[in-house]
Amino acid sequence: MTRTITILSTILFFVTPAFAQTSLNGFGDTPWGSSFDSVREKFVSLARNPNNKESISILNETKDKLLVVKRNTITYIYRFYNEPEEVTEVMSATEEGKKTDHKAATGLFSVGVQFSPVASTRIKESLNKYGKPTKEYLVENSFGVYEEPKPKENKSQLDPEDLDANANQKKIPASKIAAALIWDLSTSGQKTDGGFIVQWNEPYQKKMYSKRIDYFSSELSAIINSDYKRYFSARETKIILDLLANPFSNFEEKEKKTSEPIKVAPEEVTPKP
Repeated sequence: MTRTITILSTILFFVTPAFAQTSLNGFGDTPWGSSFDSVREKFVSLARNPNNKESISILNETKDKLLVVKRNTITYIYRFYNEPEEVTEVMSATEEGKKTDHKAATGLFSVGVQFSPVASTRIKESLNKYGKPTKEYLVENSFGVYEEPKPKENKSQLDPEDLDANANQKKIPASKIAAALIWDLSTSGQKTDGGFIVQWNEPYQKKMYSKRIDYFSSELSAIINSDYKRYFSARETKIILDLLANPFSNFEEKEKKTSEPIKVAPEEVTPKP
């Protein structure tokens, strides 16, 4: 139980935003759009700081794409994005790109948090500062998971006794279970990036547990989604633009290949007897 409370406290400490609780302008003190180098340097400096009492290590990294950091018992996955060169070139050269106010997505756009399994109800309660989940991804309960007990009245939501509030009552299997809970803060009507959060749940011994939460920037995620739609046609569009800029380049290349004299094997003549 002490380990569970420690994990919850660690998660709450690092993910509490510096802004209003209805916004998600970044992860902790790291704003969305931060560069790979700046985020990495922050952890390197913390790890080298003699006054730092945390255990910090970089487990994996891919320049401008991924940074996996372990802080004590929690693993943080920082995800970065850079607009594909094909999309950048096409948007700057086509009429569509010149007419639209195209904003390139770059830097940190998502952070995943992985930890030891904790009862999903307790993780959900720790995220109550963002309000109730706006969406649920429900699946058929083929695992025999019981319905969630209601907490006792006049009890703290994070009180360990809440989990056994209805222990003496008859347990009833739920018809459906929430495989994921989603907090979509972009619907709050704020001008800032609302962001959204996904809590992933999985069954174990007829109870639901969580060991992963993902945080996303709404603004950057929308731009990335738009980029991917453009990316599928970007290469073809780039070829067309290159041909329009130099329409004879492809023809000249073919002509060079066919300009060499064609060698024909000498005709075999069968000698007459």
